[in-house]
Amino acid sequence: HHHHHHHHHHHQSSSSSSPSSSTAKPKMMRPTKSAAQLLMGSSSAPNLHGGNNNTQISKGRPGSGYSGFGRGIPGTSGFRSASGSGTQYEITRNSKSHTAFTLQGLVKHEFGHALGEHGLVWEDTIVMEVKGQALRKGVKPGWKIYMIDNQIMKSSEDIWERFQEAKWQWRSCTVFFVTDKLAIRAEAARAGAAKIQAETERLARLPFDGCNDERHLEQVHEAFRFQGYIDGAEHRAISLSQLQRLMDWSRDHCHRWRDPLTRLKVTIDSMTTYQVNHWVLKPATKKKDCSFTELLTSQKQTPTWFVIQWWGEKLMELLTCIKAHTRLRGLPETTNFWMGAFANRQHSWEEEVEGGFKNSTMYKAMEMAQFRLFMTLDDKTDFKPAATPLSRLWCNYEALMALDEPNCELDIASLYNGRPVILTRGLTASEQDSEVANPGTGYKQKESRERAFSLDIIERALKTVIQHAETTVPEHRDLLLNSLVGKGFDKPPPDDCEQYTKANKRLRALFALTFWRRVVHVSGDDSIKDLQLALTDAIRNDVWREVLNIDLSFMNGAANEKMTLLTRTLPPNLKELTLSLGSMSLADEHIVALGAALPTGVEELDIKLDNNVDISNVGIANFMTNALPRLRRQSLSLATTGVSKEFSDRSGTLDGIRLAIYEEAQRGNLCTTVNLLPNKEVRGRMTYHIERSKCY
Repeated sequence: HHHHHHHHHHHQSSSSSSPSSSTAKPKMMRPTKSAAQLLMGSSSAPNLHGGNNNTQISKGRPGSGYSGFGRGIPGTSGFRSASGSGTQYEITRNSKSHTAFTLQGLVKHEFGHALGEHGLVWEDTIVMEVKGQALRKGVKPGWKIYMIDNQIMKSSEDIWERFQEAKWQWRSCTVFFVTDKLAIRAEAARAGAAKIQAETERLARLPFDGCNDERHLEQVHEAFRFQGYIDGAEHRAISLSQLQRLMDWSRDHCHRWRDPLTRLKVTIDSMTTYQVNHWVLKPATKKKDCSFTELLTSQKQTPTWFVIQWWGEKLMELLTCIKAHTRLRGLPETTNFWMGAFANRQHSWEEEVEGGFKNSTMYKAMEMAQFRLFMTLDDKTDFKPAATPLSRLWCNYEALMALDEPNCELDIASLYNGRPVILTRGLTASEQDSEVANPGTGYKQKESRERAFSLDIIERALKTVIQHAETTVPEHRDLLLNSLVGKGFDKPPPDDCEQYTKANKRLRALFALTFWRRVVHVSGDDSIKDLQLALTDAIRNDVWREVLNIDLSFMNGAANEKMTLLTRTLPPNLKELTLSLGSMSLADEHIVALGAALPTGVEELDIKLDNNVDISNVGIANFMTNALPRLRRQSLSLATTGVSKEFSDRSGTLDGIRLAIYEEAQRGNLCTTVNLLPNKEVRGRMTYHIERSKCY
């Protein structure tokens, strides 16, 4: 096959006419101008079946008089795809066309789902490199991806979406390439020239002097009219469609805005919350001293999620993350998100923070959202690493408010090359549904959704240091740190104190719980092990934590390793502990070790041990010998394990399981060994060690 390949390349360069016409004067191929219009001008797919638009299409056949289109027959010249799977099309059309763009034809390839990755890397719509299938089919860099599954491709996003869709539906897809590089280049040059022309015209409409320019204010007030006051900033959340309305308006107007500090142009794609605040939010709300939400509605809008974002993040990225989050969580259109920029009355909000944590509107808004936090982390750029919010004081301060909330949910989104990846603490609703219908599938979905989340960001989050965090307005830093330390607001905050240490430890634990599955699931080299240890330390060092819920279900590789990580994770002062350890291939020794590691102050204990067939009555009996003096309530679920029916039926309550163990021992099935050992610490004392085993 390879040999053929070379032969054709050689052939292509040497002959320009098809064998059938070699007797006549060699006929160079000249598709009409209109082919281009047909290909580039119209937005619908070209009519590849002839028909009423006066177009002929011929599949090249040797001897058909069309030059240069052979298909699969050695010796035919010209534009043949290397593997023979590409069909050549020549498109001609008789009507006049306005573009000077001529096409030498289209190549069609089918990319199969089962044959591995398609192997195309593209920028805009031009192929940059080829691997895998594309390489085997003979696709060349520089070709233009023109059409996929009969849809004309306008942007790299389009192409990505089409390929994704085919991948999700497990089907192959048909791609048409334009192979004429000269024509592609000419078109790019023309598009470039048109862009420069448009830019020149736009510069004629010069930027505003500043955000108080009369024409600008007129436009802002016309677009966003005061609707009515809403009491309590916690009721001023904003919906996705309202945020979209602000973005759409800004898209049409921001060409006349400049960044207040750098004087650089503001574009819709680079626009940050700071910039939109400077140009829209503040000017629009000044007259009525209201919040931006009060210009959008006069109705209370209660938040479902509380968004933690850094104002320097691009709003487009924030919008992308919120949309992805809405899809992921299956939220209705009407869902409201609370963001300080839109909810606070910015001309008079400073008094907000001074009342301390619990009185602040942020805390109230968080309470209303039932402590569902959504944190968006920005993509990295050439100037800064990814995930700036981790080093911003406001973001950390907001996250700190949720620390005492056992049911706090923190979803963290980050962007990679503009695509959002979201980590959640547990399963999402749809994953939960799959899990119920088919155990293991929900966790698999979560796993694959979170796999792209960068471990570097996680590493950074686990090193959060609040006293080094920054604010844009220096006074805010003092305000927030003083609020944290809880000593008056009149003097600068201390450089270091135990409140910071506590805040840092608690924050790291908060992040670590969201990262838990993403990090622990990976088994691997030492660098991962270090990160896993850092993660377990982060949670264990939160000695103020009293409620913990950890899920290891279906992590059935390396049970020893995972259980060791789990026992390292438990903070010392826990009162309520919920562990999901289903389908982990655990055996008796694992749960005995777990029992020995439980914090002694535990009052409520819920452990799911379903589908671990090697757990037996003996393991459970030994687990129960660990004296937890404060234990009030306990529930073990033992479906499909190796324990007897009496055990699994009664394992839901503490008394039930104790009784079951007692009865089993009475029947003589369990043997109790009591060892009296000299106590190492206290002389003259003995230590009990009780162990139960099967009697034979």
